[in-house]
Formats: sequence, C-alpha cells, structure tokens
Amino acid sequence: MVAADFSRKNLGRVFNYANNPLTIIGIGLTTLSALVIITFVVVEFFGELGNPYIGLFAYVAMPAVFVLGLILIPIGMWRRRRVLIAGGATEIEKSRYPRLDFNDPKIRRGAIIIIALTAINAVIFGSSSFLAVEEMESVEFCGETCHTVMQPEYTAYQQSPHSRVACVECHIGPGASWFVKSKLDGLRQVWHTAMNTYHRPVGTPLKNLRPARETCEQCHWPGKHHGDKLRVLVRHATDEANTPSYTAMLLKTGGGSLDIGRHGGIHWWHIESDNVIRFVPGDDRNESVLWVELTTADGEVRTYTRNGEELPADVASQARTMDCIDCHNRPTHLFNTPPKALDWILETHPELIDLPFFKKQAQAAIEGEYATHSEGVAAVREALLAFYQNEYPEVVAENSKLVEDGADLASRVFARISFPEMNTNWETHPNHIGHDDSPGCWRCHDDEMATADGKHVIPMDCEICHVFLVEDAPDPPDLAGLINGV
Repeated sequence: MVAADFSRKNLGRVFNYANNPLTIIGIGLTTLSALVIITFVVVEFFGELGNPYIGLFAYVAMPAVFVLGLILIPIGMWRRRRVLIAGGATEIEKSRYPRLDFNDPKIRRGAIIIIALTAINAVIFGSSSFLAVEEMESVEFCGETCHTVMQPEYTAYQQSPHSRVACVECHIGPGASWFVKSKLDGLRQVWHTAMNTYHRPVGTPLKNLRPARETCEQCHWPGKHHGDKLRVLVRHATDEANTPSYTAMLLKTGGGSLDIGRHGGIHWWHIESDNVIRFVPGDDRNESVLWVELTTADGEVRTYTRNGEELPADVASQARTMDCIDCHNRPTHLFNTPPKALDWILETHPELIDLPFFKKQAQAAIEGEYATHSEGVAAVREALLAFYQNEYPEVVAENSKLVEDGADLASRVFARISFPEMNTNWETHPNHIGHDDSPGCWRCHDDEMATADGKHVIPMDCEICHVFLVEDAPDPPDLAGLINGV
C-alpha cells in the first residue's frame, strides 16, 4: 500500500513537472517526428519511395527533431521544478496531477481544438517537408542554387548524354550509407560557399569517390560483350579552307567473361571480374600512375612500376581498384578542347566551312584570357565579327548572316567550356578517354611500366585497343564498303 502511494506520488510529480510549455513543445516534436519517421519507413518498405533524397528528410532531419524534442522535455521539467521549489510549493502540490476534467465544456472544447490543430499542422508539416525533399533532389536545385560554383558543371551537364539523369542518381546512388556521407559532405560545401572559401576549380573527389559498380553499373552493363565499335572522326585544319579529314577506326571495346564464353577487349581486361587491376596514382587527379597490379583470370599476380623500379613496401596500401571512372572520368561534365568543340560545330553546321580561317580565328578567340564568363562570351563574338569585317569584307557583304551565325556559335563554344570566375576549362578538367587531350591510356600503356624481372611490360601498341580502317582521308569513308570488307 505504501509502495503504491509512493508510486502515485512520484508519477504525479512527473506529470506536474511536465506541465510547462517547453516540455509540451518537446513532447509534440518528439511525437510528430516519430509518426513521420514511421510513416516513411512503412511507405518505403512497400516500395513507394524511390528517390535518394527521401533519406535526408526521413532519416536525418526527422531524427534530429526527435532528439531535440527529447532534450526539451527534461529541460522544461527541470525548470518547472525550480519554479515550484522557489515558490515554496508543498510536497502535495509538487505531486499533484494537472487538472483535466473533460466534463468541463471549456476543457473539452480546448482539447478538440488542440487535437484538430495538431492534425492540421501534421499534414502541413509533412506535406511541406516532402515538397522540400522533392525540390532538393531536382537538377535545378543542384545546378542553380549555388550558381557561380556549379555553373561550369551544370552547363556541361545540360549538353551531356546524361542530361536526363538526375544528379543524385550518380553523385549519391542507392543506399543509406553513401547518402549520409554525401549529405555530411554537403554541409561542408555549404559552409565553404557561404564563406566564399570554395576551391576554384571545384576538385573531383577521386580518393573517396563511390565505386562505379554501385552507380554507373545501375544502368550500364560492361559485362556484356560489345565486340568492336566503329567510330568515324572528323577533324578540320586551321587553314583558310577549314579542310576536313576523316578517320575511321574499330575500337576493341569487348567485355564479356570466361563464364559466358565470349570475352576480350578493353572492358574485359580493365574492369571485369575475370581480371582485377589495382593502381597507385602519382598525383591527386590521377593523371599519372606509379604502380600497377594485375591479377589475371587464372590467378597470376603481376606488379608493374616505372621501368621496374622498386617502390616502398607500403605502396600497395594506397592502391585503388580500377573501375569505369578511371578512364571515363568525364561521362557527363565534359569540357571539350577548343579544336574538338569547333570540329563538332563545323560538322553540324557544314556551311561554316565557307568562312575563311573560321576554325583558326575561333580557336584563338576562345583560348584568350578573360576576366569573367560573360565578358569572354561577348569578346569571342566580337573578335570573329571584327576579323571578317577587317580581313574579308567581301564575305560580310555577300553573306553577313553566315558571319554572324559563325560568331554566335563560336561564342557558344566558349560559354560551354570556359569559366574564368571558377578557373575552369578544358585544361583543368581533362578527359582521360583515349590519349588526345591528356595522357589517358598512356598513363600506363607507355612501354615503361614493367615487372621487376622485365618479363612483362604494359605495351604502347596502337592495335591493342583500336584498328585504323581509314586515317586522315580527305573524303568521308565508304562505311558500307568498310563494313563489308570492300
């Protein structure tokens, strides 16, 4: 009996201490956030939610609110206790339950109003939070919220093969762990943006980049044997006639595996499970390689270094397993070199070939130094117009629209690949595919990477990866004849 009285007394004291605004707010936050978290867990369990940012709201923001509510509850009770003691409250008063008599019409009406408002607030809070999540996962939020910082990446993204793939699909991918990592890193980025201390250019986090098998391979299938792929390249000279030349090659893309009976080529050797390559880069941007380890399909392990030199024993601890991104490092945010970008313009707008020295003059203007992006766009256009007005007035008189179109297209090339405020262009973000714009393949395939005994060398042999069918021809190749072996 005494124990029961003691229990009622202490329980009453707890309720009395809880009878304060701060504790009530804490209880409300905790209850509401708990309901929201449970709701999202149930909905996600049934597969109704598929975007990576849901976790930001359900599993990061809401638990934070839940913990905040839990913290407010004892703080409010502690403050209430101090007020009661300071006011000389008796033990009976401190142990007394709050008086809630629902027979009293006023109490009953007040309770109904509070419950109704709570329900409405829950709907508003949940809906607005969900819409906030939807906004934060949008491409526009990623690309335009921090305009100056992300302008180069967003511009390149809009012109890329992945322009209809949301940023979060590649930069976060599925799963909670990488989502949390990316959001914590996002807080650091927000801080640097607010303090104007961000890097110019924005670096690529190669050391802690998520493996491509968990992002790229959600859509792409390197294990499929693709065989050889035909590529035709058009290059224009910087002479007066913008003379085109044509090259056709077979790329030995390959793929496959021993299990399916078809294997070989670039993909099979470099990124498939039959072979495993690990390497140690010589710089932060992976533009050079110091050490390579190849584990072949039959289990043989070969270690290559520059001219077979001996490196410290712990070098292997710094190794990275090669995957898609080590060669395809610019699958979306590609900044073409001015010559390649202008070759594409001339290929898609063949009428510009009639403008004398178009490629040479456009390239010189694009490669100039400008203080801002907008200044560069305007200056490139004016440079082209001035050149033709001064050197080829007859061309302007005969076809002024063609000259203006050429100037506009040259300025658009600059707008896509050069961003002075961020110190970003084709040189700061080289493309490692091939070996035209950067060492690329030659980071390893240079005839210098060899095993210590000299028996194995990573060769610098063109025909390992591609075969030229036509090279620097003056006329477009006969593709039908090439395919049929004519």
